[in-house]
Amino acid sequence: MSINPPATVQKVDFILFHGGLDSESVPVTILPGFARSAQNWEEDNNGGYKTLTGYQAFDGQTEPHLATYTVLIATIPGSIAVGDTITGATSAATGKVIAITSTTFVITKYSGTFVAESLTTGGAAIGGVSTSGTSRLLAAQYTNLAADAYRADIAAVPGSGNILGVQYYKGTVYAFRNTVTTGVKMYKSTIAGWQEVVFGYEVYFSSASGTQPAEGATITQGAVSGTLKRVCIESGTFAAGTAAGRLIFLTITSGPFTAAALTGGMTGTIVSQAAITIPNQSGRYKFVIANFTGSVDTIRMYGCDGANRGFEFDGTTFIPINNSGMGADDKPTNIAVHRNYLFFSYFGSVQYSGLGTPFNWTVISGANEIGASDTVTGFAVQPGSSTVATMAIYCRNRTYLLYGNDPTTWELINYSETTGAIDNSIQVIGQTYVMDDRGIESLTTAQEFGNFSDATISQRITSLLQTKRNLVTDSHIARDKQQYRVFFSDGSGIYCTLGKKIQSMMPVLFPNPVLCSCSAETSGGGEEVIFFGSSNGFVYQMERGTSFNGTEIDAFLYLVFNNLKTYRVINRYRRMSFEIVTDGYSEIDLGYDLGYSSTEISQPGLETRVIDTTPPKWGEVKGGEFIWDGTPLTTMSLAVRGTGENIALKLLSNSDYFAPVKFSGMFLEYSPMRQKR
Repeated sequence: MSINPPATVQKVDFILFHGGLDSESVPVTILPGFARSAQNWEEDNNGGYKTLTGYQAFDGQTEPHLATYTVLIATIPGSIAVGDTITGATSAATGKVIAITSTTFVITKYSGTFVAESLTTGGAAIGGVSTSGTSRLLAAQYTNLAADAYRADIAAVPGSGNILGVQYYKGTVYAFRNTVTTGVKMYKSTIAGWQEVVFGYEVYFSSASGTQPAEGATITQGAVSGTLKRVCIESGTFAAGTAAGRLIFLTITSGPFTAAALTGGMTGTIVSQAAITIPNQSGRYKFVIANFTGSVDTIRMYGCDGANRGFEFDGTTFIPINNSGMGADDKPTNIAVHRNYLFFSYFGSVQYSGLGTPFNWTVISGANEIGASDTVTGFAVQPGSSTVATMAIYCRNRTYLLYGNDPTTWELINYSETTGAIDNSIQVIGQTYVMDDRGIESLTTAQEFGNFSDATISQRITSLLQTKRNLVTDSHIARDKQQYRVFFSDGSGIYCTLGKKIQSMMPVLFPNPVLCSCSAETSGGGEEVIFFGSSNGFVYQMERGTSFNGTEIDAFLYLVFNNLKTYRVINRYRRMSFEIVTDGYSEIDLGYDLGYSSTEISQPGLETRVIDTTPPKWGEVKGGEFIWDGTPLTTMSLAVRGTGENIALKLLSNSDYFAPVKFSGMFLEYSPMRQKR
């Protein structure tokens, strides 16, 4: 027999915001902290939901999120407008105007120091510099306007169409893009913006003997000469007098080299000379950073795009890699370095170079081929040791595991004949994560040799992923946030927050689709940096700023309906209280739905709340705030009015200047009333 609880009892429950989107489970079985609908929120790896940090265009110039502003107290004439550059008549200081009020100029991109002076532009008079008194709202808006001023200086990578590849290497970002006519060019980021990487020449030689010349040596043939950048031995040896391959030069004086013997710097015969180019357009670049010698100075970038030869790049010299056995089909689609061998895939063929010799692909050097019986979509080197090594070879519809430390011990195991990986979805962050037809899956390695288990981990968003599986464009990891991220051609993506097991999956939507990306750590393993290339030719840096490169971040989060474990009981709801973490100014629209959003119940509107915190100075104590993990934490309450068998929180935000804000959970106060009839 059911007994109705007295209406005077007042209770409080804490709801931890955790679990991410669940669009598949039976609603009544979903834990209260899950979301029924979401966009541009992510789960923090310490728990709680947080609005996204933005991204911004990047070319090596001043990053917009670092922009600052100054407020000048002034007499304002009508002749000065936003966007003008003003100059102090006495100080010669300059600044770009980003906002004007009745008594102030707000400037950025300033140099020098303004004093009480007149201006050479428009006749205005500066009365001084304001260092205080600006509200946090205005501070956030002015900072955003300053960022916009720097953002306007950043350019797309020269060329046409999509960014084909982007990679961070030795502190510089490199990008590939089609030219307007034919071929592809490579660009690097500089403090002045994108700069083309100048390719040199490859000079084919044969019958070389004696001592191999060192990099930096001068090679001559009569009056023709060049400073050697690299010797690419593709067969034979100098000791045997049979070395053949290519000499790489950035410049050649009085050239070209012709088919004849060399006269200085090396003993051998020139076969031909050619300018290094990337002739075929619209490939999709993949990269690996590797070191085949062990020297700190020989860490290099290797890449391929499926349309041209693979390559090596050392920050100065771009060198195509010849796999002569492939002939005109030497267009590798995937790349890996495993046990000091360079691996390429060509459709269903996996091929590897000689040991430590990425330019030598002859059988006598140790190079060989492994048949995969399906189109290879990528490699994933697994965690191992000096005695146990494994690399996953993913195909579109099957997965292999390559065990062993070298070709004499390698054993290819058919791990799965039904599970593979979609191209560009393979990432390793502790475990290996991929997207396949059934959703997002993991490949888990155990301590024992060969003990693997796989699992689909995206059951809660199966229907969503079914609509996206043919739209996959890219994926990357976010180390600091413990996330695997996969992106789609419609601008959407999924952020998977990981822990000891999968924590959550949350959808995101960008105005610029992520077509290629890289995630790396700066020198010394310090800061994580993430860059992506899009369809408009721009490269963007993620986890930067408060907007999507100047566009508002439209974020919403609707939690599942919570019945507080009082099944079919009508509750009177009284108050929601939140713990909130942020490090700046933000606003949030709060609301809730009652009784499965029934039209028979009066549903409330949204209430806008200001979340206004900044990190305190040393020794400063603020009422209502304290520090959590170095970031101000504050609390907020919302009065709740209404009754129903369940309640669902709604959080919405749309702005280009709000700081990211994290809601860790909610205290919900309520009183059970009666059994639902």
